[in-house]
Amino acid sequence: MQLDLTEDQELLQRTFAELFAAESTPERVRASEATGFDARLWAHLIGTGAMGICVPQALGGSGAGLLDAAVLAEQAGRWLAPAPLVEAVVSAGLLARLEGEAPRALLAELLAGRCIVTLALHAAADAAVQLVPGGAIADGVLALDGDAIVLLRRPRETAERLPNLGAAPLARWALDAAPPGGERLTFARGDAARRAYRAAREEWRLLTAAALTGLAQRALEIGATYAASRIQFDRPIGSFQGIAHPFADAATAIAASQLLVRYAIWSIASSQPEAGARIGFAFVAAAESASFATARALHAHGGYGLSLEYDIQLYFRRAKAWALAGGDPRDQLLSAASRLWDEGEAVALPDAGPCVLDFSLGAEADRFAAEVRCFFERELTPELRAKAHFSWDGHDWGMQKRLAKAGLLFPHWPRAYGGREASAFEMVALQEEFHRAAWTTHAVGTTDMVGATLIRFASEELKREVLPRVLAGEAIISLGYTEPSSGSDVAAAQTRAVRDGDHWVIDGQKMFTSGANLSQYVFLLTRTDTNAAKHRGLTMFLVPLDTPGIEVQPIYTLSDERTNVTYYTDVRISDHYRVGPVNGGWTVMGYALELEHGGRGAGTYSLHLYDLVEKALGWARTATRGGRPAIDHARVRERLARVALHAEMAFVLGRQALWNGVTGRQNRGEGAMTKLFSTEVLQADASDLLDLMAPESLLNKGVGGAADEGEAQFAYRHGAAATIYGGSSEIIRSIIAQQALGLPRSRS
Repeated sequence: MQLDLTEDQELLQRTFAELFAAESTPERVRASEATGFDARLWAHLIGTGAMGICVPQALGGSGAGLLDAAVLAEQAGRWLAPAPLVEAVVSAGLLARLEGEAPRALLAELLAGRCIVTLALHAAADAAVQLVPGGAIADGVLALDGDAIVLLRRPRETAERLPNLGAAPLARWALDAAPPGGERLTFARGDAARRAYRAAREEWRLLTAAALTGLAQRALEIGATYAASRIQFDRPIGSFQGIAHPFADAATAIAASQLLVRYAIWSIASSQPEAGARIGFAFVAAAESASFATARALHAHGGYGLSLEYDIQLYFRRAKAWALAGGDPRDQLLSAASRLWDEGEAVALPDAGPCVLDFSLGAEADRFAAEVRCFFERELTPELRAKAHFSWDGHDWGMQKRLAKAGLLFPHWPRAYGGREASAFEMVALQEEFHRAAWTTHAVGTTDMVGATLIRFASEELKREVLPRVLAGEAIISLGYTEPSSGSDVAAAQTRAVRDGDHWVIDGQKMFTSGANLSQYVFLLTRTDTNAAKHRGLTMFLVPLDTPGIEVQPIYTLSDERTNVTYYTDVRISDHYRVGPVNGGWTVMGYALELEHGGRGAGTYSLHLYDLVEKALGWARTATRGGRPAIDHARVRERLARVALHAEMAFVLGRQALWNGVTGRQNRGEGAMTKLFSTEVLQADASDLLDLMAPESLLNKGVGGAADEGEAQFAYRHGAAATIYGGSSEIIRSIIAQQALGLPRSRS
């Protein structure tokens, strides 16, 4: 895996950030709104060679790849560059791929700044007369007419710029005839020409998506800065959840959109069969997230956001306008559906060029995954498969011990504690194989998290007692954080632990102690100092659940799970069961929560969404609507494609969280974003698919033949729980608002 830019790409990013900051200021953007074009900025861009970034060096370009062009486009978007940069870059790349003297001569003119060339985004057969981005200041337009790539040229002064939402240099061009006072030349003809044009159009979508993510990021920064400084009701408005939480949603969607652009580029470079669909996904995600982010940023400004004196309205208008230059972005969902699920003509893809990205887990992780897959194929008998359940109820002591014997329970643990020091990539591969085998990770995952915390904070005596049992598959651990009156505010815990010599006496109650009916220990948060601030008077213990005074009672949930309420009455335990210092429990639990929220296992969140897509697709191919297969209906295809898009967004967020954890990059909330996004869309998408497949979807899984339909009904119930477990979505949004946007705390 490799998700970082190279040093050269970071230099490229800084260079163009500085150029646009100086030459595309808000004042210059406003001054150019009458024409949509800043000639001085364009001259600077020509001087840097920006137009030839994807043109081979032999033809006068830089010979860089699509990723470099995306970095450039992001910066142009951040600064609302009033120039048809993306269109010129794409046109230059298309001309470089065409043979012949005329295309090469025009390319040389473009790179030298002697002319401006843009691209018609629809073939002449689809729209003989169409709005062309950059068309009002272009000397020429490249278009597809039948199987021919044609160039239309006309004097620039004859173009009529049409006032528009984004103040862009839009103009109508007729593609089926030479323009008045101009000419129409054929540059190439045949299947190769058609593919070259279509590949250029895909490149335009990718680079426009990149520009939209840059625009959206900057708009959200402007909004967050304003929200952090604007005081209302004696507090910064950024501390209000009504402001902070939509900002967190926007930051999450923008991060996923930027990653999808890069994921699509890597997919092209590595010849992934889904590459074509991922271009459409990246464009839809960027278009929608930019529109949402700028709307929220403008709204946070209140009435000031409507004023033309404030910069945020410049972003608000362009976020929508740039995305619509090629038509309705949602059309790309239908295109992605066809590319994923229909057999047809191969998608014409642009040349990705050099690409250092790698979203795969790597060869070692692949080998480890194969080992785990073989284990499950060998060990999962029909009896065990029948017993399997996604929750704690699927725990089987025999399988736990066999996993332990195979070294597959906690392989990332240090060798000194019985592990094999597997990498984080191998651990994600392990978790993905657990998911594919439909074998529960609840007991394994929770025990792993607590075990890693014990390794860090517990006494040697406690580690010698507990860790060998855990590693042998003879003991598992549940969590005792939440209480009836405190919910997600775990620091408000009132379960008391009072010291009595070398022992502690514990009294209290915990809710949602899942697995306590099966576990040997509970990782218990207690209050040991009632006079200290609530975060400072807490201590953690690992309490044996067979200690007298502990009572476990079941609670059954709508998502087919058993959890528990646990009561502690005069529970007396030795001090050696204390984990970490007295009154230092918040630090200990914080470490455990960081493991839970910070990306460990984040790469597996998207698998639930991929499963949902697969089941819904199975339904769509067999069910009928209006006498036709459901899959033939555009409405069905679009809704399935949206769930697939969400699965991809969750996947790339998880990969980024994993990469950050491995490389030690500053936490910008990516782990929290993964959890928030994947669980929220699981609930929403399950609800939508439940509607789509009704009434068959009302049946439980496996009842009355409802194999595929029942998956949505189960996911609908399970999704409700997923948005609460491990920190409710509201808590996670507050974390993202603080970590990703620097907003004030949105809870007291």
